[in-house]
Amino acid sequence: MSRKSWIEESFSKRECVKFIPSSRDLHRCIPVCQVCQNLIRCSCGRLIGEHSWQESLPPISLYPGPGQDLEEDWTIELHTKASPTNAYGTIDFQDTATRVCRAKYVRVAVDSKPEVLYQLMLREWQMERPKLLLTVQGGSENFTLPLKVKQAFSKGLITAALSTGAWILTDGINTGVSKYVGEAVKIFGGHNLRKRNTVGFTPWGVIDNNMDLIGRDVFRPYQPLGNPLSKRACLNGFHSHFLLVDDGTLGKHGCQQGLRRKLEKHIHLQKIHPRLNQGVPVVCVVVEGGPAIVSAVLDYVSNVPPVPVFVFEGSGRAADLLAFLHKQTSIDRYLDADIKEGFLVRIGEVFGVETAEASQLCSLLLQCMDHRESITIFDSESEDQTAPDAAILTTSLKGTKASPAEQLSMALAWDRADIAQKDVLVYGQHWKVGSLEQAMLDALVMDRVSFVKLLIDNGMTMNRFLTVDRLEELYNTPQGQTDRFLHHLVEDAKQNRLLFP
Repeated sequence: MSRKSWIEESFSKRECVKFIPSSRDLHRCIPVCQVCQNLIRCSCGRLIGEHSWQESLPPISLYPGPGQDLEEDWTIELHTKASPTNAYGTIDFQDTATRVCRAKYVRVAVDSKPEVLYQLMLREWQMERPKLLLTVQGGSENFTLPLKVKQAFSKGLITAALSTGAWILTDGINTGVSKYVGEAVKIFGGHNLRKRNTVGFTPWGVIDNNMDLIGRDVFRPYQPLGNPLSKRACLNGFHSHFLLVDDGTLGKHGCQQGLRRKLEKHIHLQKIHPRLNQGVPVVCVVVEGGPAIVSAVLDYVSNVPPVPVFVFEGSGRAADLLAFLHKQTSIDRYLDADIKEGFLVRIGEVFGVETAEASQLCSLLLQCMDHRESITIFDSESEDQTAPDAAILTTSLKGTKASPAEQLSMALAWDRADIAQKDVLVYGQHWKVGSLEQAMLDALVMDRVSFVKLLIDNGMTMNRFLTVDRLEELYNTPQGQTDRFLHHLVEDAKQNRLLFP
């Protein structure tokens, strides 16, 4: 099957096929007049003329006739129709003169299957399998980050991603936190396109000039500056891939979050490395953010197993509220009445909401603190703070309640011996019998020289490890036959009289 037919058979677009007025205060006229056509919008966000009426006729009147339900609610299932996707290919971003910035993209229906999306990313887009998933959540509108926070976020995120072989997921738009991710890729990401695994999950209906992207297996120039008067969003030019999520609506944010979460869960179930049984770790990185981010954090930390959350304190709004509450509940997890009263006022001011909504958000924030061991607060102003990339990786190890052997597998897959030494191979750690020997075997086969040295420094002796059975297993691996590392290993063993008298 050709790539073209596989993508079109596997993915759909969704289009609204029934006009359900968004307003109940209808303009009553028969036939539909120019006022109706130009002012009254469907619940999907489009005017009558912006609909596709291929299989049905446009409404004669917007006022319900006899027997029709006045209160009919628009739904994706009842009022949109799926058909093969008509937009995929490569975007060529036009405002990045200093370097080539191109991105693969596909318009996909909101009910796409995550396993098929993953197949697209690996097989069609040739993305390297992720060893870590960094899902960045935060504000979608533009906001200003303090210099130290911006530097810590930018360098920490990209260094963590490049050193481990991680994928970064964002909303992909050229505003808010996604724009900061794009700037971080520009500054610290390097020019290797194969290592730019920064994926934007963007609602198709909010993209400015999305009609320019329609075409099958096309190469499309794209200007990401946009119209300052438009309510639509532009794609960020430093993302490498885009999944444009289509639920049949126009100008409405949020439809991508459910599909993004499903893909994150599916990737977590994949092996971090063919030799290791550990799944791909997922970390949610929070920068700023509105009320929706509070709900997202609660979803991550209350998941089984929990998804650790890494919060950049000082970035504003939701992030700072989480940081404040995390510190206030650090001793006995109880919030004093006077502090809670002031906190409610602060929530209202930060998000611009009334008391009732502020109280609901306060309840959600307190529920997040019931899982506070899965939340890490990073203070960029602190003098004794560890490097942000190491802190993010430590969070991914500690926040999932993984066993020491599982944590060592993660660090081994990333080839980050520094993280293993600091956080895993620590004094007093309990190890199951044989787990360190298995780690040594994996390190040899995976050619992780720094880990072999680290395990030897921590008491692993080669004369006990290199049994006949293990030597046979090592010789039978593809690496043993091609890299000749065993030849050198045995020669060293002979010279040091470890194996042979």
